[in-house]
Amino acid sequence: MISQVTASVANALYSESGKQVSKGSSVTKQGDSSRIDQIRSEIQKGEYRVDLDKLAQKIAEELMP
Repeated sequence: MISQVTASVANALYSESGKQVSKGSSVTKQGDSSRIDQIRSEIQKGEYRVDLDKLAQKIAEELMP
């Protein structure tokens, strides 16, 4: 469950740039892997906070034709 949530959150965060992150995918840029490591660490510590406004905007964009 956590890995699915992590992938979904990562996809939402990176969707603006057209990047997709999925379980087991390789990351080619150091900045991307650093950010992913930071998010992973925050999730494990229970400190990750989702920007609900940004997430809602992304969901709405995906639902619009």
